[in-house]
Amino acid sequence: MMLTLARIGGTSTAIAGLLTLSFTTCLHAGEGSLTPQKFVERAAFSNAFEIEAAKLALEKAHDVAAKTFAQDMLVDHGKAGTALANAAAKENVQVRSGMDDKGREKIDALKASSEKDFDQAYLATQVSAHEEAVALFDEFTKASSGGALKTFAETTLGTLRAHNVRIHGLTKD
Repeated sequence: MMLTLARIGGTSTAIAGLLTLSFTTCLHAGEGSLTPQKFVERAAFSNAFEIEAAKLALEKAHDVAAKTFAQDMLVDHGKAGTALANAAAKENVQVRSGMDDKGREKIDALKASSEKDFDQAYLATQVSAHEEAVALFDEFTKASSGGALKTFAETTLGTLRAHNVRIHGLTKD
């Protein structure tokens, strides 16, 4: 089933606006030098958001495609979290657990979505989150000179791009 983001109304419109603002802010927040520490922090926050949003979708979503996507996000982002931690440890970079304030705000907005609007709200968050993640990982692969984190970013970028293509296939925006 393809859900149309263009017909989002009410709470979901607010979520879409928050996501657009968050996406734009995150892209520009890293302007300048994307250090390994900044990359790890942003990647870990993004990953934590993905996992939490997927758990919520498995509880509240009605659309089978949304639930299947959420289950796949739990698996893939669970693996990515472990791989990120391993790569960061090899480069002596700290990994903070949990989400940042923006991630928590997006989760709170998802939780506040009505039952009728939840599937579209979840899928809208996934469009934004994967666009942001692809941009972050792409920027780091270009800026990094090498090492375990660059290898992680290059490997994970392919998966994130596949998620991005897939989520755009589930939505029509």
